[in-house]
Amino acid sequence: MPQYNFRNLVTTDPGSVVQGDAFAVKIVAVVGYGDDWAAYHGPSDWSDQMVAESGDKLSKTAAEAVFYVMAASGRHYRE
Repeated sequence: MPQYNFRNLVTTDPGSVVQGDAFAVKIVAVVGYGDDWAAYHGPSDWSDQMVAESGDKLSKTAAEAVFYVMAASGRHYRE
């Protein structure tokens, strides 16, 4: 099995990506107080809390594909 070079998806320059590079991402869903929810993504080495507080928000379509339980929960996606 090949060894991959895991790189940070935030700090890596697109021009420096080479064969064997790999990028991991962490996605966190957060249920709000207003009968809503949202999902955020960030680097895999961030804590869950950091992703929830400082990650980039996913689109509704992407979030619903990953968190199908939340999509079916009846709560609306906070946009």
